[in-house]
Amino acid sequence: MKELIKTIVIVLLVIVAIYYAFVVNKVNERMDQLNAADSLQAISIEGFDHRVHDLDLRFIGRGKHIQQFQRDLSALDQKLDATARRFDVKIDSLGLMIRELRMNTESELANLRADQEATADRLSQFQRQTNRTLTDIQTAASRLNRKLSDLEKRVKTLENPPEESSKRK
Repeated sequence: MKELIKTIVIVLLVIVAIYYAFVVNKVNERMDQLNAADSLQAISIEGFDHRVHDLDLRFIGRGKHIQQFQRDLSALDQKLDATARRFDVKIDSLGLMIRELRMNTESELANLRADQEATADRLSQFQRQTNRTLTDIQTAASRLNRKLSDLEKRVKTLENPPEESSKRK
């Protein structure tokens, strides 16, 4: 008998659980439909359209704590707006400083490139001039060597006169 009662209680619990799951599923579907309808619902006040979830609803209560909370919330909103404005100003000034730094850096780099090109031109001009001077010195040295060898030949000739010319005289 106890076994039969236990079986009946278990069957009833399973039936209740299935019914409960069915009801919860039905309620969830209805809530999804209501949420979808709320998200589409808009209120038009004096030419402004607002979605229901975007409205700033204020609850008028008799309790001082609710009124104080609303005042504190307004003060925090104003403080947040002021902080956001200051942050925007700082971001703008930082952007301006970055643009100025970029412009200054680019102009300095352009000046450095121009100076580098001018230095390279001067160095190449100096190298050409040095090469010309070196070539002139080498040419002069070879001429001097020829003249020296000619002079040495003349000196040898003067020191050792040719024997045929003395015999003829």
